[in-house]
Amino acid sequence: MWELLKKDIYTYWKAIIFMLVIVAVFVKCFGAACISRVFIGVPCPACGMTRAAFLFLSGHWLESFQMQPFFYALLVGVVLFVCYRYIIRKEKYKKIFYSYSMVMLVASIGFYLYRMVRFFPDVPPMTYSKKNILYYIIHKWL
Repeated sequence: MWELLKKDIYTYWKAIIFMLVIVAVFVKCFGAACISRVFIGVPCPACGMTRAAFLFLSGHWLESFQMQPFFYALLVGVVLFVCYRYIIRKEKYKKIFYSYSMVMLVASIGFYLYRMVRFFPDVPPMTYSKKNILYYIIHKWL
C-alpha cells in the first residue's frame, strides 16, 4: 500500500505543487481559488466545495450539505478510490471510478444549472464577483 502511494506521489508531485501554487496565487490576488470566478466572476459547478469541506471538518454537516451537496459525493468517490487503489489493489477500480465520475459530473452540472436559475446572483455560493479579470478589462481598458 505505502509503496504504491509513494510511487503515485513521486509521479504526480510536480502537478500537485503547480496546482497548489496556482490556487495560492489566485486566492492572494483575487480572493478566490476558482478559475471561473477569477476570470469571469460567476460560480462554477463546484463552487462552494471548499467552504463545504471546512464546514464538514468543523462538524457543521447540514450546513456543509446545504453549501455544496456534491462535496459528499466527492468524499464517497475519494474513499472508494483509496480503497480500490491502495487497499484492495484491484485494477477494476478504473472502470468503477470512471463510471462514478461521469455520473457525478452530469449530476453536478444539472444541479449547477438548477442553482444558477434559482439562486444566482443573490444566494451564496451562487453570487457574482466584480473582482474578476473580465470586469477589470471591460471597466478599466474599454
